[in-house]
Amino acid sequence: MNDFLNVLMSLQLPFALIPVLTFTSLPSIMKDFANGLFWRVTGGLLILLICCINMYFVVAYVLALNHLALYVGAAILSVLYLAFVAYL
Repeated sequence: MNDFLNVLMSLQLPFALIPVLTFTSLPSIMKDFANGLFWRVTGGLLILLICCINMYFVVAYVLALNHLALYVGAAILSVLYLAFVAYL
């Protein structure tokens, strides 16, 4: 159960990181303290790296379960998850 909760929490991380980067990059909200282009690009690349690492751990966790239905379910949910994160 602990491994499952860790995987679940890692999937929720982009839903916190992406809005923080977005809101801190908006000059209308942050005024003089808005992120510059360098920090937006760097932050975006770091978030992408974190998402890729998390997806690797999810795939490794599901593969360790050794059940075909879980593989198919994880593949479908992964595509939906990545599509939603890309939408954000």
